[in-house]
Formats: sequence, C-alpha cells, structure tokens
Amino acid sequence: MNDGSMTVRAAAVALFLLAGPARAEPRTYRVASVAEGSKAEAIVVYSLGSHTQTAGEVRGEVKTDPSTLAEVSGAVVVPLASIRGDGSTRDCHMREALGLDYAAGSHFPAEHVCDSNDQLPASGPDAIAFPELRMELFSAHPLDDLSLLAQGQPVRVELEVKWTIHGVTHAQKELARVLRDGTGLHARGRSTVVLKDFNVVVKPVKVLFAEVKIGDAVTVTYDLKLVPAGP
Repeated sequence: MNDGSMTVRAAAVALFLLAGPARAEPRTYRVASVAEGSKAEAIVVYSLGSHTQTAGEVRGEVKTDPSTLAEVSGAVVVPLASIRGDGSTRDCHMREALGLDYAAGSHFPAEHVCDSNDQLPASGPDAIAFPELRMELFSAHPLDDLSLLAQGQPVRVELEVKWTIHGVTHAQKELARVLRDGTGLHARGRSTVVLKDFNVVVKPVKVLFAEVKIGDAVTVTYDLKLVPAGP
C-alpha cells in the first residue's frame, strides 16, 4: 500500500471517530389505549371549587428518535364523547362549550341545549360539530443528559405543540418528562389550556342561589404509554 492510500484511510478513520455514534432511525409509536395504561385528565376550576374530568379514550401516533428525543411529530387525540366528570349534567355542559359551533345557528351559549337526559341533539345546529380534542407535536428539545434514559430515569423535554379545540388551533410550548418503557417510551406532561384562546364560552350554572362560574384556564395532565407501531 502506498503512502497516499494510507493517508486517505487514516483520514476516513479520523472522521468516523470524530462523528461519534450514529443516531438511531426515528421510530413510530402508537399511543396505547387507556386500558393499556395511558391516561389523560383535565382539572377544571369553578368558583366553588374544582373537579377532574377523565378521558375514557386516548389514541394517536408519535414519531421520534428514541436515542436523542430531539425530533418529534405526530398527534394525540381525545374524543369529546369519552370525557367524563363527576356529574352527567356538568358533562353535557362541557360538551356544549367544547363541541358546539356557536356561529352555525346554535342556541348555545344564549341558553343551555342539553335535554332532560343530559344529551345533545344528534343533528341540527345544536349537534356536536367538533367531536375531538387534538394535540399535534412539532418539535422537541431535550433539557437533560440523555444518558439518564439508559439508567431508567426521565428526561425533561421542551415540546412545541399545537392544540386544536373547538375548531381553533393554538400553538404553545410545554414541558414533558420522557423515559424508556421496555421497547417503548412513557411521556408525562402538563398543559395549561386557556379557553378564550379557543373561543370557548362556558355558560354559568345556577346552584340554589349561587351562580357557579368556570375559570378560564384548564390544567390538562397526560401520562402516555408509547408502544412501537406495526409488526
């Protein structure tokens, strides 16, 4: 081998060593169902206290590089009909506020449109127009040493997301904690959703002689189990 070939080979080895380990390919993960371990809740603050509404169904897909968590895309969806709180009338009022299209001739928010069985019409201007809540993920920025993943510890990740609620999309940043869970991932986070950002109107309710109002900020917490999608 001549000196020229040795120089080329040495340069190639040096470049390989400087580059370090290659990133893993981004993988697609399915959001596990509630029965499989995923969870999403909303804490709603009233003038007389607060209560928690729980999602009975969560679905979606997330794509990310499990070794760096630096790239992310996908969406998490919660059907409006799956959300339950601590009372059927209150649940129906929640579906009015989040699901009806006020500009399409609905009688709400001028008046409640839930019937005596706490149900909304299946068709017409007072029927549900926006049947789901959606959180889309666009970017991720890990804040901790990624070696924590191999130690079974969570890594804080700043996410750029877009929430679509009541037909309105609003972008915001929020913090999640991600850790490895077998061949998948586990993501826990907390979001503050400001209702006026989504043009949501919540009609006050009279209880005895008091008027109960809802605060404009709702705290959403999620604990999502992400499992590898496909065979």
